[in-house]
Amino acid sequence: MNKENKLKILSDLINIKTVDENEADVARYINQLLNHYGINSQIIEQENNRSNLVAEIGNGNGPKLAFEGHEDTVSEGNINVWDSNPFSAKVIGDKLFGRGATDMKSGLAAMIIAMIELKEQKVHLNGSLRLLATISEELTQGGAHKLTKLGYADDLDSMIIGEPTGDEVNNHSIVYSHKGALIYTVESIGKAAHSSTPELGIDAIDNLIEYRSLEKQLFASFTVSDDTLGRTIYTPDVFHGGKQVNSIPDFAYEKVMVRTIPSLPNDEIIDKLENLIDKLNMQENFNLKLKVNFSGQPVKSNPNARIVKLTKKIANNLIEEDTHFPLKAMSMGTDASQYTRNNDLDVIILGPGNNTAHQTNEFIDIGSYLQFINLYEEVAKKYLK
Repeated sequence: MNKENKLKILSDLINIKTVDENEADVARYINQLLNHYGINSQIIEQENNRSNLVAEIGNGNGPKLAFEGHEDTVSEGNINVWDSNPFSAKVIGDKLFGRGATDMKSGLAAMIIAMIELKEQKVHLNGSLRLLATISEELTQGGAHKLTKLGYADDLDSMIIGEPTGDEVNNHSIVYSHKGALIYTVESIGKAAHSSTPELGIDAIDNLIEYRSLEKQLFASFTVSDDTLGRTIYTPDVFHGGKQVNSIPDFAYEKVMVRTIPSLPNDEIIDKLENLIDKLNMQENFNLKLKVNFSGQPVKSNPNARIVKLTKKIANNLIEEDTHFPLKAMSMGTDASQYTRNNDLDVIILGPGNNTAHQTNEFIDIGSYLQFINLYEEVAKKYLK
C-alpha cells in the first residue's frame, strides 16, 4: 500500500466524528476496507450506532496475538480555538491534524494497515493475529468489556494496544503496566425543610461532609505500595448538593476517581467503602448509598515476557529514537483492564502519537505513523513465526 492510501485511511477515520458516539460508522468503514483486501471481519453491535469489530488472519496453529485499538475520541472542546476543523483531517508539512490523530486513530489505522499488508504479502503466520476495535474506551471501556464477555480475549497469549506512548519530542516508551481505575458516586439522602425551620429537615450536605472526612481517612490508611505502580491515588473530584438558598438540602452527592494497584484491588476498596457507609447508616438521620460507575482492573505484565522483549528489540532496530524504547508503568488506564480479567495474557501499550492527546490542534507526525505500520508488521511476523 502506498503512502497516499495510508494517509487516506487515517484521514477517513478522523473525519468520522466519534466523540463517544457513531463508532458503528468506523466499524463499517474498517469492515469494508478489510473485505476489499480479502480479510473477513465481524461487526459486534453494542448500542445504537455503536459497534465493535473483530478480524483475524493466520493459520490458527500457534500463538495468538491481538492488535487492539478504540474507535472513539474525546470531545473537541471549544472548536473556535482549533486552527482547522478537528473532524476534517489536514496535512501541514510533516504533521496530520485532527481530533483522534494521536489518540488513537493513528494507532488503529497503523494496525489495520499492518494486517492488510501481511495479507497482501502472503506472510505465513503460524498462529493467529486478531484485530479488536472497540467503542467507548475513553469513558467506560464498554466495548472491551463486551468483547471480553464474548470470549474474544480468552485464548490470547499477547496483546499490543496502539495507544499513543510518545512524548513531546516523539520518543516512545513501551508500557507494560498501568494502574486500574475505580469511579464511584456516594449519594446522601436527607429531608427538605424551610430554611426558617431547619430543625424539621435533614441536611444531606452535612451528612455527606461527615462521610467524606471519614472516606479521606480511610484512603490515607492505605499505605501498601506496588514496586512499579506506586500507591493508590484517590481524587474526590465532584461534590454537589442543594438547589436553592431557602431550603434545607435533601440530596447531595460526590463523585470519586481512584487509580488502583494489584495489592489493593478494586473489589477490596469497594468492600471497605460499603462497610464505612453501613456503619454511618446505623446512625440516626443517615441515608448514604454507594454506586460503582466504573471498575477497571490494574494491569501488570511480565517485563521479561516474549512480546515485551521482542517488540523492544524490533523497535530499536526499525525506529531511531534517543531513548531506545524504555519500559514504563503509568497511572492512566486502557482497555487492557477488561481483557486481563479472565486471562493472564501479556499486554503492552505502544503506539504512534505524542502529548497532544485530548488537546486543541491534536496531531500525529506522519513519519512516526508510517514507521509504526512497519513495526507492527515485523512484530506480528516474528511473534507468529
